[in-house]
Amino acid sequence: MAHRAGREGREHRRRGLNVAQARILLIDHRPDNLRQPVLRLELEGYQVEEASTAEEGLSKLRASRHDLLLLDAELPGDRDGWSILKEIRQDPDLESTRVIIFMAGQGETGKLGLYEVQGELRRPFPIGELLDKVERALSA
Repeated sequence: MAHRAGREGREHRRRGLNVAQARILLIDHRPDNLRQPVLRLELEGYQVEEASTAEEGLSKLRASRHDLLLLDAELPGDRDGWSILKEIRQDPDLESTRVIIFMAGQGETGKLGLYEVQGELRRPFPIGELLDKVERALSA
């Protein structure tokens, strides 16, 4: 019953938002782990585009407008999520991008104060929490 009430609340709050036009870019190197969240976001009416590397994600972010970036802090290689976030915040064309960052359950907290984000999620996270954070970030 609580789940149903939460969904009805989301639908009610979202009436003013044209969800079909809300575009989300997800940068995460573990696409299999995010299949369920991506499908759920799409079922909610969001348009979700995915990238599995920092370079691919930045290229897609620069190529077209996205309303929200879901960003994995733990990307492999020289360009982790924090370096992407730093680059975004220093780029006049991208600095206003809304970002929700995914982090491991422990650690990384000190880096949150370095760059503005509209939300954070600690792995593993419930789908309902993701949906609530996405909605809040898009309505901010």
